[in-house]
Amino acid sequence: MSEAQTLAIIAGGVGGSVGAFVGVAVGGSALTATLTTLVVALLVGGAVVASAVIAGDVAFLADADGE
Repeated sequence: MSEAQTLAIIAGGVGGSVGAFVGVAVGGSALTATLTTLVVALLVGGAVVASAVIAGDVAFLADADGE
């Protein structure tokens, strides 16, 4: 598995987990919980990718093969 795929799995997993937790904690209607989960998951997943970019761990993004 390439580094790009690994980062995508980590970002999705962390974002989804935190998003689900916040969505359930906020509660309300099913639609509210779903939208909250989606927004938080996208923000957290983006933050995971951004932190990898800032740390310099994503030099592989310059190469189309992810190597």
